[in-house]
Amino acid sequence: MFRNYVMNHSFLRNVGLIFGEIDNYPDKPGDFTPYFEFEIGPNQDNYTLYFQKLPKAKLYYNYIFLKLWAYNPHDAVKYLEYHFSAYPDKHDFLLFLNRQLKHRAALLKPRSDRLSIFTICIDWVAEELNNLKEERKITAYNQFIRNDLTVIVKNELQHIGSPNTANTASIEKITDQISSGLQARLDSILEDTETRISALTDKYETCNIQLTNANMKDKLIGLFLCLKDLTGKPPRKNKPGDSLFTKMDLNDIAQILRLHFAPYKGLKIDSIERRVYEVNNNFKSDNSAYQELSKALQKFFFNS
Repeated sequence: MFRNYVMNHSFLRNVGLIFGEIDNYPDKPGDFTPYFEFEIGPNQDNYTLYFQKLPKAKLYYNYIFLKLWAYNPHDAVKYLEYHFSAYPDKHDFLLFLNRQLKHRAALLKPRSDRLSIFTICIDWVAEELNNLKEERKITAYNQFIRNDLTVIVKNELQHIGSPNTANTASIEKITDQISSGLQARLDSILEDTETRISALTDKYETCNIQLTNANMKDKLIGLFLCLKDLTGKPPRKNKPGDSLFTKMDLNDIAQILRLHFAPYKGLKIDSIERRVYEVNNNFKSDNSAYQELSKALQKFFFNS
């Protein structure tokens, strides 16, 4: 009742939202998306969430991550896997978790144990999202192959005699046999091709630059990120300044590292790109040295 009064009073609503005293979730218990399994009752030593009574949305969402923090890194991932396996919409679950983890991680102190747990869990989410993407590609590809094979089999049977209802099952069986055998062969070809391309790339790498200190890997990424985003001061208000590069994205940085720097040699490009993305988020948000470097490079390139 009180919440309804506040939400319908413009001044009180705005003050409440600004200072976090109220939120946009309904005041009704249980009115939330149950991404993580929960039960009403006394706490038990397992991965399920337990509440004394049906929780409201804010309490439910907060407790998901309070319980996550209480595990060591290995068990924290097992906790996520448990709820991930139970929730039907895998993609929706991973998107929810990805956004929540990154948002809550941004509110933590840089060297806290909780931030370390969150970083490990964010890596797990990224891997699962990539796996899900690959599975969808394979499913779509398999269906595409099967549909084409069905047409081919029917056309072949027409040369023998017009197919009728009696041989529909035979068509399906033949199609299944061919598509399963073909898929195994395609998997073998793709794996062999990937190995050959990787070997070829290694052979023609232009450099093998070593770092004297392995701890400088993220700072090296930061340097390339700074160059990527570098722009001169705008000539007029509301006008963008000239950029150093016409086009450069995170994948370009990952490719440069993969081809030219020894610590990244042999790594898969998607894992390098993921690390570039993480460093990009961390450096831009709270790294004063990154901001100073950006100003110095801007002066060097555009004010000389």
